[in-house]
Amino acid sequence: MKDSNASKSKERASYARIRDELSDKLFVQIVEKIGVEKRYLDPDYSAKKLATDLHTNPRYISVVVGLHTGDNYNALVNGYRLRDACRMLRSPRYSEYSIEEIGLMCGFSSRQAFYLAFHREREVTPKQYRMDENVEQWEEEKDWSPPTRSGDNRTAGPSRMQLVRTVYDQ
Repeated sequence: MKDSNASKSKERASYARIRDELSDKLFVQIVEKIGVEKRYLDPDYSAKKLATDLHTNPRYISVVVGLHTGDNYNALVNGYRLRDACRMLRSPRYSEYSIEEIGLMCGFSSRQAFYLAFHREREVTPKQYRMDENVEQWEEEKDWSPPTRSGDNRTAGPSRMQLVRTVYDQ
């Protein structure tokens, strides 16, 4: 019990140490590296590698992603991968590719990782998604922008959110 409380206290302290402006700047850099430069396509691109590229530490990456999305680094990266996978699964251009090949092209390290992430997010398998005739209507209902925490005091600066939406919409 004591360890759990100490861990929660340590996490809150990490969030408090990062100034809003630094957090916003680092989040934009994270989105640029992962989304614009398409580093999410590399299955081995970890938070540690990202931190090295941005000259910071993995803990800051984790904290900043958590502050801005309410989720973790892997969920952010998988969001980009799943967006691409959904488009490829429905595109006639990729109809000759297997579902496993599409998952690998989108940056997933294995078929199992792809299926697990896909089913968690979409509540259907990639195969069901590919075959479903009503996907277009369903896609309109599904928002691909990164989640934000409810009750978050931060104001989403238009430049940051525009960048995030632009990256998600590419």
